[in-house]
Amino acid sequence: MISADEPTRSAWVASLRASPVLRHLAEHRLRRLIDEGELQQFTAGAELTRADTLDGAVFLVVGGACDVQRPDGAVRLEAPALIGEVAVLTGTPRRATVRAAGCVHAIAIERDRFLEAIGSSAAAGQELTELVADRLCAPDSIRQVGRFPVDGVMGEGGSGRVLRARHPLLGIPLALKMLSHALALSPEGPRAFVREASLLVQLEHPGIVRVLDAFEALGTFFMVMPWIEGATLRAHIDGDGAFSQEQILRVADEGLAALAALHGAGLVHRDVKPSNLLVNASGRLVLIDLGIACPRDAAAPDRRLVGSPSYCSPEQILGRPVDGRSDVYSFGCTLYELVFGRPPFDADDIDGAIQGHLHGTPSFDAPALVSMGEPFLRWLRRCLSRTRINRPDAATARAALRQLLPPPVVERPGWAARASAAFPVLRETVEWKVRA
Repeated sequence: MISADEPTRSAWVASLRASPVLRHLAEHRLRRLIDEGELQQFTAGAELTRADTLDGAVFLVVGGACDVQRPDGAVRLEAPALIGEVAVLTGTPRRATVRAAGCVHAIAIERDRFLEAIGSSAAAGQELTELVADRLCAPDSIRQVGRFPVDGVMGEGGSGRVLRARHPLLGIPLALKMLSHALALSPEGPRAFVREASLLVQLEHPGIVRVLDAFEALGTFFMVMPWIEGATLRAHIDGDGAFSQEQILRVADEGLAALAALHGAGLVHRDVKPSNLLVNASGRLVLIDLGIACPRDAAAPDRRLVGSPSYCSPEQILGRPVDGRSDVYSFGCTLYELVFGRPPFDADDIDGAIQGHLHGTPSFDAPALVSMGEPFLRWLRRCLSRTRINRPDAATARAALRQLLPPPVVERPGWAARASAAFPVLRETVEWKVRA
């Protein structure tokens, strides 16, 4: 154990907590990082780290000052300060050369110790993912992941980040889904990712984004998917929010078709919500962001909440095993928002939303943005049943929905063009009506 009095050790811990990643760790974990480190001394001008090199240690400067030389300029860091945590954690070359400005004492912390500490906190892992994505797409970065040039960060969520990339030879746009380090560093994370990616690569359905490839980089994993031109339901809701009865029925039908195909392959999405449902250029609803899909009947690791609280099923919140009916609940929350203009439990904080899912009942008496008819609302209530056994699976829910709908209306030529203009959010090709 490194010898130091308590005020000094507390100052060192405070320095570690200044890191955007390490601030999420418990104090005993931070103290352990210090205790298991190696205290080193550097003379004036000596290099602690060199740019464009790989190294296996992070330095906590506990005495003296260092000059950090980056492409965009130089800065001086006074003790206590943390150096090189992102490069070490992701296994990427260092971005800066750091030299001692006078005599410097620093604690070297090995990479494996850091990884173990980060893996103990889901929040720390997610913070690391966001930090890596932002630095990867910075103007002075290499802007490349594996063999794919990266243009920028296009989306984020509980499961990681989505990067816009290009094929290195063809130049066509692609989407790279970066799995959160919180999942990648979990004990079963790597094996689970490979198992689930192998199933997704084989899955072909027009309502589910294709997974073309998968690889490991930057301390986590990536899925390669086509870039789909279009806008998410979230973008439409936040834009004009104007959905017609016909459009909501189209969303319900196509969304359940996609979920039934996913569940038929033995997978559960676990993060169905408006921002993960995209309307492509031809008006088709596409389920996207499969970064935290899992096998049917799998439970969340360490009973962590995986997904988005406003749309999570009760069993998902409790960390219990989930099947396709969990996605049906989340999709029901999405449809409820399209009808009523807000999620079923629109609380001021996460805890309020969670308590609503676990103990509340969605209100169907509130003024609706769209009149859907009582048969549809009864159907939606079943999709939002708190008890999983009372909730239909996706195929059953879709069959029940179609019982409410008459056959498609055949119109004379030219109707499709008029419908496209009338319904710009979703280009209708058939007319659906709810039976009174």
